[in-house]
Amino acid sequence: MAKMFAVAIFPKIAPENLEQFKKVAEEMLVNVNEQDSILRYDMFFTQDNSSCAVLEEYSSPEGVFEHIKKNSKYLEQLTALGGKIEGSIFPMNDNGEALDEIKRNWDARVHGYFSGKGAR
Repeated sequence: MAKMFAVAIFPKIAPENLEQFKKVAEEMLVNVNEQDSILRYDMFFTQDNSSCAVLEEYSSPEGVFEHIKKNSKYLEQLTALGGKIEGSIFPMNDNGEALDEIKRNWDARVHGYFSGKGAR
């Protein structure tokens, strides 16, 4: 199965939640760094620290499920501190059960690959 990219945004981090949000994120990143199916997981904050965007790359769509399963307690805390995740996924092809599951059951935008320079 081909790689899959994702963007997850925690849209509203209240100033009083910022320190705890970063603490929970750092704890989760310890687990993320141990997962071979996660090729990239980079967190970015807006200049005013009111929102956090995560750039994610997985070896396959199945890697997203592994991430959620292993980190659900952290993701629940981050969502409570930063708002419901606004997500988009970018699969490099449109095949597979995991991708079908995401399309059926997730509240995320799915973007179909068209063309580009990136490796397929």
